[in-house]
Amino acid sequence: MSATLRRHLPPELVVFDVDGTLHDTFRWWAPVIRSGLERFAALHAIDIPTPTDAEAEAVVGMKDAGVWAPFLPEGHKHRWQDLRSVVLPMEVETVSSGVDYLFPGVRPLLRHLGRLGVKVALASNCRRTYMSAMQQGQGLAALTDWQFCLDSDGVQTKTDMLRLAQRAAAAGRVVMVGDREPDHEAARALAWPFVWRRNARCRIDDADLIWDGDPDQLLRGLGLPAID
Repeated sequence: MSATLRRHLPPELVVFDVDGTLHDTFRWWAPVIRSGLERFAALHAIDIPTPTDAEAEAVVGMKDAGVWAPFLPEGHKHRWQDLRSVVLPMEVETVSSGVDYLFPGVRPLLRHLGRLGVKVALASNCRRTYMSAMQQGQGLAALTDWQFCLDSDGVQTKTDMLRLAQRAAAAGRVVMVGDREPDHEAARALAWPFVWRRNARCRIDDADLIWDGDPDQLLRGLGLPAID
């Protein structure tokens, strides 16, 4: 355990990334983006290579053009917002379909944190429409205290989201939990401890704690009691 993490235990506030950390986006994202690319290519009469699962999943957690432009051929990458407008309704329909796409144990974990009096916020590099679908379609609004995205007031970066969450919670002991580089960078910008949700899409060697997905493992690492 790092000294940085030790100073923040037990946390008063935990900020979670959403996609890849709490939400198993990988159960649906690859076929949705492939269908969306096929539709976009037909609409604009351009040839777009079909991404593999690994290529599709590589963009999860990135921001704006970092999500959409990699799928477009050279000369068309500037049209990433047009691609997003085609795919976004498909994403919303998927996460609002009634299927539970949160990772196993996430719902009990979030409820348990609430019972312990630990405040919970979400920080996601998505926009308002997608975040609203996650809040309602996956029930995350009821399971967390605050939800921040790139369209939230006062937000330009994920670092802003963390800063606003800390202010809202009036918390001194804080922890960020995420799976990708932007999560790590946001935590480090504020000198917060960072818990890495281990995955094969990146490697963060200087995380203060590594989480493999088991709720009680995370709770132990944060100095909190296990779920009853």
